[in-house]
Amino acid sequence: MREQETFAARLSGLINENGISHAKVGRIVGVSGQAVGKWAKGGNIEYENLQALANHFGVNWVWLRYGDDAITAFSERRSGSKVRRTVIKNIMENEERQRLALNAVNIGTWDLDLIADNLVLSDAAQHLLGIEPGSFKGDKADLLNCVNADERGQVKEILTQVLDNQVETFDFSHRLADSDVLLRHRGKVIKDEMGRPVRVVCVTTRMENS
Repeated sequence: MREQETFAARLSGLINENGISHAKVGRIVGVSGQAVGKWAKGGNIEYENLQALANHFGVNWVWLRYGDDAITAFSERRSGSKVRRTVIKNIMENEERQRLALNAVNIGTWDLDLIADNLVLSDAAQHLLGIEPGSFKGDKADLLNCVNADERGQVKEILTQVLDNQVETFDFSHRLADSDVLLRHRGKVIKDEMGRPVRVVCVTTRMENS
């Protein structure tokens, strides 16, 4: 296997190039040096930790996790490749018509681009989540801030499983922050032709409290 072909090899190369210890990397990311050592030997890494590593070393997280071939594939997808067109077509045949229909029945949608790390909420979703128009900046943390504090840890764990590619579909509910309003989120992970997760799409609805 070629040098730099695996995640472990790419991470080890960055650590060696920067002359930094596993312990110091761990302190930067917020884990133990032993955890970093396991990653450098091919151990599994969570999405948030992967992002933190990529940010620290100044590299693209897609390259760090999947390598040069993935960068090429994702670039093609983002510039209008067949994969991108197929994904978009499968998600919605007519974006404007669906947006108007969903808003009319108060059903919100959100779409997380895992490559750009950008979260987009529909107008209806922002309304359901109690977000002021124009105030949402596309940060996943802002979505968690809309969840009731007592349930935030549980929702974060579910989203972590989604981002870590542990589940392909999800269905969970929670109360809004400082409110008894109950919302339900149902969604799925969209993957490319190589099975790599690229997007998360979700439908959000308001539930009647029992």
